[in-house]
Amino acid sequence: MQDIEIIELENYGDTRGALFNILETDIQFLGNIQNIHFGRICPGSIRGNHYHLQSKEILIISYSDIWTLAWAENDSAEISKKEFPGSGAVLIKVREGVVHSVKNTGDKNLEIIALSNRIFSRESSDTISKILMT
Repeated sequence: MQDIEIIELENYGDTRGALFNILETDIQFLGNIQNIHFGRICPGSIRGNHYHLQSKEILIISYSDIWTLAWAENDSAEISKKEFPGSGAVLIKVREGVVHSVKNTGDKNLEIIALSNRIFSRESSDTISKILMT
């Protein structure tokens, strides 16, 4: 598998609004879901700029304006970036040891859901900070 895998989700919505489906085969990437958290990324803000020693993550991002994803191996100086204009939703598979960062470069909030194969614990975090975007 590459550093990350980006899957653009198909919109099955109608006049009531957007609706996206996540396949079981994508969820299997984690093995066992131990943590789910969700939130919002305000315009001009960044989430991420870190990697995990042991955790795999799936990020699901719903957007209606432009944003940028950056990623790199934790021991590499080479940073990859991808911009997402317009509106839609993506599922991003992030394996352990991959630095990842999401920057809202648009004017509207991004909605983010993150699933992990490790229980969240502030006392024994496996999250290591590394800045990819400012």
